[in-house]
Amino acid sequence: MPVSRSRPHVALVAAIVAALIVGPTSVGAEWVVETRAGAFRIRSEFTLSRSESEGLIREIGQLQEDVETLLAIQASDDPILLSLFRNSSSYRQHLAQRVPEAASRPALFVKGADMSRVYVYRRRGYEIDVRHECTHAVLHNALPFVPLWLDEGLAEYFEVSPGDRSARNPHLGSLRRSILFGWKPDLERLEALTELQQMGPAEYRESWAWVHFMLHGPLEVRQALSDHLEDLRQGETETRLSVRLRQADRNVDRRLVAHLRGWR
Repeated sequence: MPVSRSRPHVALVAAIVAALIVGPTSVGAEWVVETRAGAFRIRSEFTLSRSESEGLIREIGQLQEDVETLLAIQASDDPILLSLFRNSSSYRQHLAQRVPEAASRPALFVKGADMSRVYVYRRRGYEIDVRHECTHAVLHNALPFVPLWLDEGLAEYFEVSPGDRSARNPHLGSLRRSILFGWKPDLERLEALTELQQMGPAEYRESWAWVHFMLHGPLEVRQALSDHLEDLRQGETETRLSVRLRQADRNVDRRLVAHLRGWR
């Protein structure tokens, strides 16, 4: 079951917002702003407006607690470096020197030996990229391994603003339309994917669907997710989540479809 933890978010957010608006704590060759928020070290090539700083930092301050509480996991305090770039050109130039194979991606999470790194450039809705990639960072600070499809499905779930996670993710409407044309889930196919390049829009949608079902569906499927995450925490990766789900409900595929069609 989820656990709750109290943290001094109000004071922390106030201090960070003040640092971002009044001025940086330290300035490097590229970074206009550099500050910290819990495990997150945030640096930006552009000045954040008051509304941007308040919204972005508030959500970063809450994201780790949201992930931990809903999934009943505990992330470590290992540092997470969030780098915000002024545009796509600056972003790609930076990545070309460090992660050239991923420079074409619109945002990126990298788990390093010393720390996790999140790279995002400023564009319309870039806060979604921040939430998505920072979800990866929190998950990998809590678990030694996360299956690709589950990693992406959880990031898709948490990438929208908190008030929209349950019922207003764009994936829901898209999947309902697909169901009208006979769409059926295939979790075993998702579990066989091992490379990010294998994940396309359909795979992201279905991964989100399974996550939503396990977080908001029947108790037995929620328990299957909880047990699987505990296995991952302990380093046990042999038992696939599809096996647990089918043990919990032989008709889990049909239950997922019914869940998506009927969710309000």
